Amino acid sequence: MSQAVSRFIDAVRWIAALFVALHHCNNVFVNQADIMKAEHGAPVYVWWFLTSYTFAHGAVVVFFVLSGFLVGGGAVNRARAGKPYLRNYLIDRSSRIYIVLVPALALSVFFDLVGQCIFAGLGVYEHPVYQAALKLEYIPATLVSLQAIWFPTFGTNAALWSLGMEFWYYVICGLIVAPLCAAYATSARWTAFAIAVAIFVALSLPGSYFMFGGAIWALGALARIAPRPLMRSKWLALVIWAAALTIMRLVTRGAIVEAHPLKEIVDTVNALLFANILLTLRFDTGEGFSWCRARYHAAFSNFAYSLYATHWPILMWLQAFAALAFGIGWNQQLATPLHYGVALGALAILSFLAYVFSRFTEARTDRLRTWLRRKIPGGAPLTVSKA
Repeated sequence: MSQAVSRFIDAVRWIAALFVALHHCNNVFVNQADIMKAEHGAPVYVWWFLTSYTFAHGAVVVFFVLSGFLVGGGAVNRARAGKPYLRNYLIDRSSRIYIVLVPALALSVFFDLVGQCIFAGLGVYEHPVYQAALKLEYIPATLVSLQAIWFPTFGTNAALWSLGMEFWYYVICGLIVAPLCAAYATSARWTAFAIAVAIFVALSLPGSYFMFGGAIWALGALARIAPRPLMRSKWLALVIWAAALTIMRLVTRGAIVEAHPLKEIVDTVNALLFANILLTLRFDTGEGFSWCRARYHAAFSNFAYSLYATHWPILMWLQAFAALAFGIGWNQQLATPLHYGVALGALAILSFLAYVFSRFTEARTDRLRTWLRRKIPGGAPLTVSKA
């Protein structure tokens, strides 16, 4: 992968995770109910514009496209290489998801179960949505990545919804490209393909976001293997995407963005235009966008996954502390400078704790992969064609 693409992905990955966390901090601490009724300073309108659900959900769509580009496109290339790949591929992808998912789920269980006891009566955990999700039977479902597909996501950590889908996209992709790999016997290749189709159909039955998200994920993979770009100018591709996001932000407010089929239309436009940037950068002969060259992009990108996976349950505790400090219902008052300050402070705390969390989890992904490759039998291919 070229530096132009790699640097852009690093920058977008952490910025997208930050948008998700910022949106949730805004939801918890900032009430802008009067944004259209009273005059405000420019920073308030900028805050309102940036913290919308449109951008936060759009960031998850970007994650799906990025994942498809990196993993899906990579799987196609590995299969085409003509060497056995499935064992190491599945080890690599499972390691990437579970080294963060399992500790993040454990953190969620601890914070939620303890939090609802020690912060009872503060209005933090009493919401019916949280009460319905705080059921221990949802924990095993999350451990096998069926959250938000066949089962609700456990507790307050709603951000984990996308990780189950992500894992199964990995599995399905690895199996479905098996017919491209001449290293395996023909029967094994098409058996893998059939299993992939069966898994996809089974996980699509509940009518969740899984099927549509899979199409977005596949779009990212297509951007990785397409033989030519749709346009040559990376800046034009970026400007078109940014302009479309701005328009969609302004016309899809509140519940409108959740309405079918508008949500799917918005997500499709976002995914197509973002994938076009990746495709354009693949064929860029320069060093990519100048704003992506700073070293901090890679540093922040290294714990973006941890920020995404851990921020919600910690944010609930920060909400409880704010209720103790400023009074129950303080966060429902119309926003003052203090509310914005607390929201930004919470974002800083979440980012710092995510960094610490990442040092013990995603930073050790390569070590886990190496260990699993040594321990799991089957390093030598068992089913290789003689052709």
